[in-house]
Amino acid sequence: MSPVGNDLRVRCRQFPSLVNCCTLDWFSKWPPEALLFVSQQKLIEMELPSEEIREELAKMCMLIHTSVEDSSERFYEQLRRRVYTTPKSYLDLISLYINTLDKKRKEYNENKTRLSQGLKKLEETNKQIAELKISLAESAPILAQKDIDLAETMVVVDRETAEANETKAIVEKEEEIVSKQYAEANAVKREVEDDLAAAQPEMDKAKAAVASLDANAIVEMASFNTPNPNVALVVEPIMLLLGHKKDWKSAQQQMKKTQPFLKALKEFDVSTIKESLINKVRKDYLSKAEFEPKKMTNLS
Repeated sequence: MSPVGNDLRVRCRQFPSLVNCCTLDWFSKWPPEALLFVSQQKLIEMELPSEEIREELAKMCMLIHTSVEDSSERFYEQLRRRVYTTPKSYLDLISLYINTLDKKRKEYNENKTRLSQGLKKLEETNKQIAELKISLAESAPILAQKDIDLAETMVVVDRETAEANETKAIVEKEEEIVSKQYAEANAVKREVEDDLAAAQPEMDKAKAAVASLDANAIVEMASFNTPNPNVALVVEPIMLLLGHKKDWKSAQQQMKKTQPFLKALKEFDVSTIKESLINKVRKDYLSKAEFEPKKMTNLS
């Protein structure tokens, strides 16, 4: 157990038998010869320039450790505070040196590789520049010929521009005709918009009627197993417009889903109705005499 920290004192208090019933072997500090031997063994596998340097490194590690021990004693004599140096700290010192040396060697090799690659890139770039100079010299006659060809092409372009101007004059005449047709189309559009504006109040009235639908009324309708024929006459075109089967059983299934059914009615986009479906609803339902709102209101 190391003297560093409180572990030794705490364990001795917690387990008195360690003191009363055991023999304590107290290890004194390692002598300089042992420290030197340990450092020599630790450094024996390191790749170093010479054995002389290896020996000096081993001595340096020993001297550093012993000097710290001596300084620790002086520190205790002057300030009465202990600073412990253990064999583990000596081994950590050697490991720190080995790891630091390995790290610095890797950094050196990386920098060496990076410099080598940079020089190689510069050499390749210089070679490419020389090749480009040769290529430019060879391309000069070709570029001169391109200039001649460009001048001939410009003559052709001028001629075609003149022809395009003639075509432009023809297009401008046709544009006048198109503008006239556009004005006529706008007149038709305004007429349609006027018709739409006239129909808008009816559309708003219909939307307000749909918005006023009551969920309880839908639940009541869905409860009819055999509805009045005129009630079915109203529900059938609704099913057709929503894209469902128009029989009463299918209509019941849809109306039982009260909230989704109401949402489908309120969010229905009238602009998506096909003309053929509109004609069918007008012919088969709206044209009938019994299809009258006041009569229907008395029924349900």
